[in-house]
Amino acid sequence: MKMNFKKYMAAGFTALTLLGACTSGFEDKNLDPNKITNDQAYADFIIVTGFFPQLSRSVYYNFDNSNWKWQVQQNLNGDVFSGYMAPPTPFAGNANQTHYLMTWNLWPWLLAYENIMPPAANIEKLKDEADQRLYAASLVLKVLGMHRITDIYGPIPYNSYGSDAVTFDAQSSIYAKFFEELDLAIDLFEANEGADPIPAFIPADDLFGADFAQWKKLAASLKLRLAMRVSEVDQALAQKMAEEAIATGVFEGQELAQVGQSTSPMINPLATIAHGWNDIKMGADMESILGGLKDPRLGYYFTTVGDNAGVEDGRTFAGIRSGVNLPDKAGSPYTAYSGVNPNYISQTTPVVLMTAAEVYFLRAEAALNGWNAGGSAQDLYEMGVQTSFDQHGLGDASAYLADDTSVPSDYTDPNELTGGNDYDIAAASQVKVKYNASMAKEQILTQKWIAMFPEGMEAWAEFRRTGFPKLFPVKFNKSAGEVNEGDFISRLAYPSQERDNNPDAYADGVANLKSDNPAASKGDSAGSPLWWDVD
Repeated sequence: MKMNFKKYMAAGFTALTLLGACTSGFEDKNLDPNKITNDQAYADFIIVTGFFPQLSRSVYYNFDNSNWKWQVQQNLNGDVFSGYMAPPTPFAGNANQTHYLMTWNLWPWLLAYENIMPPAANIEKLKDEADQRLYAASLVLKVLGMHRITDIYGPIPYNSYGSDAVTFDAQSSIYAKFFEELDLAIDLFEANEGADPIPAFIPADDLFGADFAQWKKLAASLKLRLAMRVSEVDQALAQKMAEEAIATGVFEGQELAQVGQSTSPMINPLATIAHGWNDIKMGADMESILGGLKDPRLGYYFTTVGDNAGVEDGRTFAGIRSGVNLPDKAGSPYTAYSGVNPNYISQTTPVVLMTAAEVYFLRAEAALNGWNAGGSAQDLYEMGVQTSFDQHGLGDASAYLADDTSVPSDYTDPNELTGGNDYDIAAASQVKVKYNASMAKEQILTQKWIAMFPEGMEAWAEFRRTGFPKLFPVKFNKSAGEVNEGDFISRLAYPSQERDNNPDAYADGVANLKSDNPAASKGDSAGSPLWWDVD
C-alpha cells in the first residue's frame, strides 16, 4: 500500500513539477511569455485550484468519463443494495454482487485512493501557500468522498494516509477525524468571510462556482449527515455534532450540492448505463413503495413499460427484484422493464451529491430524538417531502401528505424463469405517508430514501443504519454463508490485493472491524456489520 500511495501522490505532483521547470535556472529574459511562472501560479492559486476537478468528479466517479468505472464503483453496489435499481443483465453468469457474491468490490477502493486522497493530500501540502478557503473546500470534498469508502468497507487507511506506517484505522477514529476536519473547514470559511473572490477557482469549482457561503453550508450539512450516521452507536456525540451543524446553517429551500457542467463537461454516468447500455432498471422496491403510495415521483424518476411485449400483465411500471436469475439480455423480457427516465437523467444532468430535502429529513430524525433541530419532527418531515416535490417541479404535496390509506404494494413478476410465482413477494411494509408518531421514524427514513434517488450509496448506508425503508431480500443469496439467508449485505469485503500485498495492515483492519462492532464475527466478509450499524 505504501508503494501505491507514493505512486499516486507522485503522479499528483506532476503539475507542480512542470510549473517549477518553467522558470528554474533561467533569467527573466529567457521566460516563455506563453507559460505561467511559479509566482503567477501561486498568486492566482492555480497551483491549488487545478486539483479540484479530479477531487469533485471522483466522489460519484466519472472524472475520465469512462462510465464503466462508475458502474462497478457505485451502480452495481450501492444502487442495487439500496433497492433503487437492478440490472436486467446476467452479469458473470448470474453469480455476482447482486447475489452477494463479491465481484466488484475493488473499484470503490481503487478509485478513491487514486482520485480522492492524492489531490486532497496535494492541496494540504500547499495549504500555507494558498487562500485558506481552498484548503477548507478540499477538506469538505475529501470527507464527502471518503465517508462513502469507510461506509462501504469499515476500517480504511485515512488518519495514517501518506505516512510511512499506513494502517487501516478504526472507523470510530475515522469519524472523529471527519468531524475535526469539517469543523476546521467551517472555522476557515467563517474566518475568511468577506475576503476577496478567487477568480481562478470559479472555473475549477464544479459545485458552487467559488461561492464559499454555499461551501460552508455543505460542510455543515455533511456534518449533520455524519452525526445522524453515528446516532445509534454514540448518541452524545451525534447530538452535539447535529446541533452544532444546524446552528452553523445547513441547506434549506432548493439549495443543493451538485457536480455541474462547468468548463469541461462531465457525463452523468447513470445516463450512459441506463440509456446507452440498457444495463440498469428500476428495482422492485421502488415499484412496491412508490407505486403503492401513489407517489408522483415514480413517473418522474422512471419510464412506463407502455405496450412492451416483455411485460404482459397490464402494469404501468415494472421493476426487477434484486438477486434473481436473469436470461441473456438479447431478447430478455427484463430489458422492457421500467428504466431511468431520460427526462430526469440525461448525459448533461449534473450529478447531485446532497440536497436540502435530505437535510430536512436528517433534521426531522434529530427532532424525533428530542434534539434541537429548529422545528418539530412532523414539520421538518413535511418540509422534506415538499422540498423534494419542489426540486422536481411536482407542485403542492399537501394531498400526498394527507394520504392515510395508501401502503406499499405486493410485488409480482410475470417473467420469472423458474415458473410459478417464485419471484413474487408480499409488501415489506405497511408504512403510510400521513405523519403518524407511532411510525414516524420509518416514515422519515422511507421518504428520505425516495427523495435521495438516485444516490444509492447514501441510501444503502442509511438502510443498514436504520433498517428503513423495509426492503425485499435478494431472491438468490450466493454469498456461501457470508450473509445469512434472509439478511442483507452489510459491507464489501476488502479487495484481495490488500489482503495479499499488505497482510499486516489488512490484519489490523479486520481486527478493528471486530473491535468496532463485536457483531462483526465473520471478519472480512459481506456479513460483518460496521461500527455504526447496530440496529
